[in-house]
Amino acid sequence: MLALSVLFEHTGGIGGYWMIGGPLAVQAFFVISGFYMGLVLNERYDRPALNTAFYLNRAIRIYAVYFLFLSLYLATFVLVHIRTGHSPLDPYLSDLVSLPEKVGLALLNLTVIGQDLPLWLRIEQGHLAWTTHAFGTGPLDVFHFMAIPVAWSLSLELCFYLIAPFIARRPTHQIAGLLAASLFLRVVGAGLGFRSDPFSYRFFPFELALFLEGVLAYKVWAASPQRWAGQGARVLALSVPVATFAYPWLLGTASATDFFVPARLSYLFLIAVALPAIHEWSRKSALDRQIGELSYPLYLGQLLVLGLLAGWPLLNASTTMRTLAVALVSLALAWVVVRFVDRRIEVLRRRLAERAGAAQIGG
Repeated sequence: MLALSVLFEHTGGIGGYWMIGGPLAVQAFFVISGFYMGLVLNERYDRPALNTAFYLNRAIRIYAVYFLFLSLYLATFVLVHIRTGHSPLDPYLSDLVSLPEKVGLALLNLTVIGQDLPLWLRIEQGHLAWTTHAFGTGPLDVFHFMAIPVAWSLSLELCFYLIAPFIARRPTHQIAGLLAASLFLRVVGAGLGFRSDPFSYRFFPFELALFLEGVLAYKVWAASPQRWAGQGARVLALSVPVATFAYPWLLGTASATDFFVPARLSYLFLIAVALPAIHEWSRKSALDRQIGELSYPLYLGQLLVLGLLAGWPLLNASTTMRTLAVALVSLALAWVVVRFVDRRIEVLRRRLAERAGAAQIGG
């Protein structure tokens, strides 16, 4: 549902309906990622000697599928450019910035980590300059140099992975203290006027609290898994999809981008509170795992599919038709990637984990 929420925002939604929208969906992903990192770092890579294996495993997970999609995007861009003379490669063929700056931006497409930097840059007199207002200049927006624009969130994920082994195994009160520090920074920043995009959901020091919220949710589950197996826990788990579908009505006329909105804060809190129940209910479900496997390739591939279908008059005339078409094709592409690529990568990851001496867990 979260990946589809991002897709809905990019395509215009079904009759203008976006579920929770892209920014909140990404932040919910951060909470879920924190839970899963808490799980693997306490149950699979459960000691410092396994940190290297953890880093290698996560790098394979992120980069293998990312490079596949990067290849698809670049191949499509080249074909479109040959056919029309224009494509998302245009920024690199222009004189907007200097050659060394173009090379630096191009390298970010390979490193992934650092792809949030264009969110803090603007083009000024033919060079890159730091800014807190990186959007609104059309083709001059620096993020246009990124082949997969949504990959900025992967950069924040990777930043968390780098520090997660030094946090997730610590006592609960220490993690809670770091979470409070991150929230305090966000409150101070908001008081100083730093509350709009990219501060609202793309600034890692602020978003760290959400990752840690997920880690704490894991700690709660691990303390007593059986507590989350009853009917009451299942009702709590079901409240998340209900809140996801009902979010536009819960939000009402409040800002959809401001972090400090009751509906947004309540939704993120609900995700964390319900994660132990969701995990306990679904951790042995093959269907849930198969659906979950689609999320990452669906997230990466949706803009490629949207671009390929953009020229169809019927889809341009109706956001609902465009959303349904992009969703169906993106899901089909995600299934192909999972079936023929991702599952083979998963076998490799498990073998490497076993060779390193990591414990086996579900998921």
